[in-house]
Amino acid sequence: MNYQLDGKFISKVGKDGNGELEFNYPWGITIDEFNGDVYICDESNNRIQILSENLHYKSQFGKDILTKPLDIKLNRDNIFILDESNPCLHIFNRHLVLQKNIISRGKGQQVISPWFFFLDNSDNILISDYGSNSIHIFNSKYECIQAISIPNPRGITVDDKDRIIVVSKASKNCLQIF
Repeated sequence: MNYQLDGKFISKVGKDGNGELEFNYPWGITIDEFNGDVYICDESNNRIQILSENLHYKSQFGKDILTKPLDIKLNRDNIFILDESNPCLHIFNRHLVLQKNIISRGKGQQVISPWFFFLDNSDNILISDYGSNSIHIFNSKYECIQAISIPNPRGITVDDKDRIIVVSKASKNCLQIF
């Protein structure tokens, strides 16, 4: 769906299913600032669909790797996909080739059920993990450098003053700032 800033409906694409421009629980979405492509996490189809800036189907990837993609972000070099059921943060290059997986269970980071993540301008990664009731912060080398305890975190962002802002379901459905 497209809307103007005044809320006027412009168009929509997609329907239920598993083919091109068909989705089964579309979840995370991001836009490539370099070419306007739209990347959509097609959660129950275990893939990412890529649409042109005009919302025409371009391609898809991840079908053999992803099991429940929830959130997606891009930087100049990579595509980051948070996969909830593994859990895992997959890092693909811009040619859609898997480069690295971080936060897999059993590797010491204690990420249990990630929900959303934020990629800042320095390529630090902040992951909200409702399973461990915390926010995990990874540096640009993908090393876990800090965990902040917060009950049932959901959405996460960082503002222009480098404050971490988290929506928490368990803390009386509030917004918390760190």
